[in-house]
Amino acid sequence: MFPVRGLIVGLMLLATLVPPAHGQSSLTSTLWVQGGPFRLKTAVFRGADSNSLPTLVVVLHGDSPFGKPDYQDRFAARVAAAHPSVIAAAILRPGYTDPQGHTSEGARGQMTGDNYNAGNTDAIAAAIDGLKQRFHARRVVVVGHSGGAAIAANILGRHPSLAQAALLVSCPCDVQRWREHMFRKTGFAGFRGEIETLSPLKQLAGVFPGVTIRMVVGEKDDVTPPALSETYRAAAGKIGKPVTLTELAGETHDILLLPAILTELARLLH
Repeated sequence: MFPVRGLIVGLMLLATLVPPAHGQSSLTSTLWVQGGPFRLKTAVFRGADSNSLPTLVVVLHGDSPFGKPDYQDRFAARVAAAHPSVIAAAILRPGYTDPQGHTSEGARGQMTGDNYNAGNTDAIAAAIDGLKQRFHARRVVVVGHSGGAAIAANILGRHPSLAQAALLVSCPCDVQRWREHMFRKTGFAGFRGEIETLSPLKQLAGVFPGVTIRMVVGEKDDVTPPALSETYRAAAGKIGKPVTLTELAGETHDILLLPAILTELARLLH
């Protein structure tokens, strides 16, 4: 009888050799990407036809104060499955640990907006640039949820030539107002006073006019209320950088995995 261990090893080897069927994606690897001073864990999913000059979609998770984030990986897998010419990379933000025990280098902070600082923003930008070069991507689209959306927006302002489009979901895009709101909501003292951070609203001047930005927020989001996204949209429009904003009726904060978000991303990709 064929040993069980030998069968398992054989199946694992077969999985690495057989390409995914059309319309499916595969987890290419868990990459440790150098982002400035930090090694950042990245889950990479390849579309079925992504071998030549793919579009790179980078996914950034939110602050995740109550758990270890992995929903960014699930989103990236769905993106690669739906778009054959895409490589989707989900980056674990500095200082975070995922459910599998991988920890990206850096400081997670208090999850009060302090993780959106210049050091972390630039580190993630460097990691994205490394992925872009590694996969010979012809185009980069950044998707961020919540705190990840703030960092994505900061990257657009500080590294304007890096990405050609962005999808900002549930964004605390006016960080000062968001911190004031969260202090009223939670009473946590970490949301009071000044901190060393970046606010997307203050990075708008650096965004290239040709970058396409779409925003989505839940109508009933009480973590990053719609007014924060509207403030960013309106400020961008005033300086000639149009941004579209979609408000999802009846939805709250954790909306990245909703079909409507994939629909908005599809509009950016096509």
